[in-house]
Amino acid sequence: MNETLIYVAVFVAVILVAFTVLTILSRNRDITRNIEAATASRAADHDIFSTDNELVSHYFNVQKKNQPDSLEMKLIAAGFLGSSAPRLFNIARIVAVVVVTILMRAAIVRLLPEVNPAAAVLIAAVFGGISFILCSAVLDYYVRKTEIQNRKVFPDFMDMLIVCVDAGLSIEAAIDRVAREFIATKPVFGTHLAIISLEVRAGRPLHEALTNFAFRVRLEEARTLSTLFRQSQELGASVVRTLRTYSKEMRQMRLLRAEEKANALPIKMLFPMAAFLFPVNLIIVIVPIVITVMRLFTGLRPPSI
Repeated sequence: MNETLIYVAVFVAVILVAFTVLTILSRNRDITRNIEAATASRAADHDIFSTDNELVSHYFNVQKKNQPDSLEMKLIAAGFLGSSAPRLFNIARIVAVVVVTILMRAAIVRLLPEVNPAAAVLIAAVFGGISFILCSAVLDYYVRKTEIQNRKVFPDFMDMLIVCVDAGLSIEAAIDRVAREFIATKPVFGTHLAIISLEVRAGRPLHEALTNFAFRVRLEEARTLSTLFRQSQELGASVVRTLRTYSKEMRQMRLLRAEEKANALPIKMLFPMAAFLFPVNLIIVIVPIVITVMRLFTGLRPPSI
């Protein structure tokens, strides 16, 4: 009995020691992993705020060499900030045109064998050109989608900017601090804010940097903010008061847009309801009457002579 207790005690002790060692090793591994992740995140965060960063340098090159409505600027507005984005987009368009042309020609030859081969190639080429146009339409869709996302995020940027300025930071340092926060959650929007900080560091006036920011994200609110900053600097008004006033106006505009959409909703629902509910109601009302009339006529007999 004593030997059994000793064996049990040794077994329990070994299990406790092994569990303790595994717990310590797992905790150390988690700590090391968190430290490496934080270090990598901090390195990436600092890298985006240097002109050697690939995304930032690509934007400045595009800004210098291209027109406002160029393909590169549209890709930047859509959130594709990499230098390989134009090349990949052109390759995708070419592939789409070739694939659509080949598939359409094969479909026409198989479904309509009596069609002239030259006419089949011409029709397939027309569909290929349509696919080329559709690729540009898809890019415009992504531009509008990114613009809507930026419009939703912009009030949060204003609130965080006011908090940083109230904490005692200058407006340039506040933009820098907010940009670092947005890079972790909204990388594209945070990159645009980081470009503002870099332009200000390079000596460009803040209102011009904000104007370029408004042009990149295509937001009228950002353009208005740039105008307010310029007027505040020229008139010597308080920047904090300007930010608070504009932030309040933005919240009011947000509520007005929501009310406008809510008021337009019944009108938008009218046509689907009329298209889908009215025929059903019409059938429910008329069908019983038709059945009754048919029974009435089938029950009639000619008078006997």
